[in-house]
Amino acid sequence: MSSTSSLRRQFGMLRRASSFRLLFTATLGSGIGTWMATIALTADVTARTHSPWWVSVLFLVTFFPAVVVGFAAGPLVDRLSRKRLIVTADLVRLAVFVALPFVGSATAIVALAAIAGVANSFFRPAVLAGLPNLVAEDELTHGTSLLQATDWTATTVGPILGGVIVSVSGPHLVYWVNAATFLFSALLLVRIPARLLQSEQAITRGHWRDLVDGMSAFRRSAAMFTVLVAFGFAMLATGLINVSEIFLAERALHRGAFGYGLLWTATGVGLVVGSLASASLLERREVASVYP
Repeated sequence: MSSTSSLRRQFGMLRRASSFRLLFTATLGSGIGTWMATIALTADVTARTHSPWWVSVLFLVTFFPAVVVGFAAGPLVDRLSRKRLIVTADLVRLAVFVALPFVGSATAIVALAAIAGVANSFFRPAVLAGLPNLVAEDELTHGTSLLQATDWTATTVGPILGGVIVSVSGPHLVYWVNAATFLFSALLLVRIPARLLQSEQAITRGHWRDLVDGMSAFRRSAAMFTVLVAFGFAMLATGLINVSEIFLAERALHRGAFGYGLLWTATGVGLVVGSLASASLLERREVASVYP
């Protein structure tokens, strides 16, 4: 009963908070498009090069910028206009995917993917940083959960849609669809007042000071350091799997882009189930007993 009430309250926020509704819808649309494009980009590079090294480079330039921005440039999100940051990120990604159908080499595809990767890495932190000003304080947890749900939905729905479209029409149609999702997102985000996405006062003590404070926190906490190392190894294994999946789908399973998208969708379903299960377990057990 309480679970049903919680869900009703979460979705009720979409009716009550118009600016949050705009942010939620924009994030969901661009997220689905991004995961569709992940399948299309990988299939496109694989078809042109037949090389796992090229796929590795593609994933590196797509996802590694988020690590760099999160570690070195994250505090800048608090000092820049968040509205300008997220709208600019959408427009940059729009330009990238409008250009992609016209390039003729794997090198150009990877270069454009790198630009989109940098834009992606600024978009999500700015969205999360602006969330507290869009909802009431007692609804912040529900708002965060709803934004997390957009990630789950995008990871589950986007890959299979991308796989189907690539199998039927090739990657270029996915590029155009993804460009449209970024245009749609930008048009929604410009309607949010800039003051609502910005903190009343800066929560940073300075870029380099924030970095030093963050590193000091990890040195002082054995638990945080352990989680960081464990998560790093888990992501290393995930990276190896991600690069190999396109070749598994095409060469071993003979299912092409559709099979590749289906594998990613299965991963998304696993993330949803695992997240829901862990939330339930954490309510009944200690964190240390859930991690193993």
